[in-house]
Amino acid sequence: MGRRRYPYNFWRRIDKKLTGIVLLTIGFAIIAVTFLPFTVWMVLCGLGLIYAGYKLFIC
Repeated sequence: MGRRRYPYNFWRRIDKKLTGIVLLTIGFAIIAVTFLPFTVWMVLCGLGLIYAGYKLFIC
């Protein structure tokens, strides 16, 4: 079987989505660092780990 070729728009759409997620994450991190105390960061990290574990092992 030959290699499956994806159209250019497929990669462009993924690239746009990835760029948007990265920019959103950077913006959220900059705002959160200036306003949130350490305990809130610990709670957010804990929730992130729970979500990551759920995605890895259950889904």
